Amino acid sequence: MRRRIIASAAAAAATLAGLAACGPAAVPPELTWYINPDDGGQAETAKDCTARADGAYTITTTLLPRDAGAQREQLARRLAASDSSIDLMSLDPPFIPELAEPGFLAPVPEDLQRTDDVVQGAADSATWKDELVAVPFWANTQLLWYRKSVVEQTDLDLD
Repeated sequence: MRRRIIASAAAAAATLAGLAACGPAAVPPELTWYINPDDGGQAETAKDCTARADGAYTITTTLLPRDAGAQREQLARRLAASDSSIDLMSLDPPFIPELAEPGFLAPVPEDLQRTDDVVQGAADSATWKDELVAVPFWANTQLLWYRKSVVEQTDLDLD
């Protein structure tokens, strides 16, 4: 009886293997990119990359929360839980060390390390322990506007 069960299982495995060879071609991978809910053009970049890939892969996007702290928390928790749905992620520079130190961010392959056309500060903030671990592709500039007459009434030196 035991031999018949083993023989049946072996025959079924051989049959399934044969049928798999006749099946459809492999489905191209679908990459999921967790993006910020701003107008940084990430969704359009994903569509453009998918179109230029000519069927080799597709990139879909998933929106992160609006609040930067909630974005960091969601990504950190997903990465700590080994969530396999994260293929790409938009990440604010202040959170790079937090996610790079435990090994959640891998060094960027050399053929993708293009920082010559990026502001040096953005390239520096994408680096952890002398390794580029993020690809800077977009930056926002923060400005501080102040009324000079009010500042002159304080002991602040903004010159």
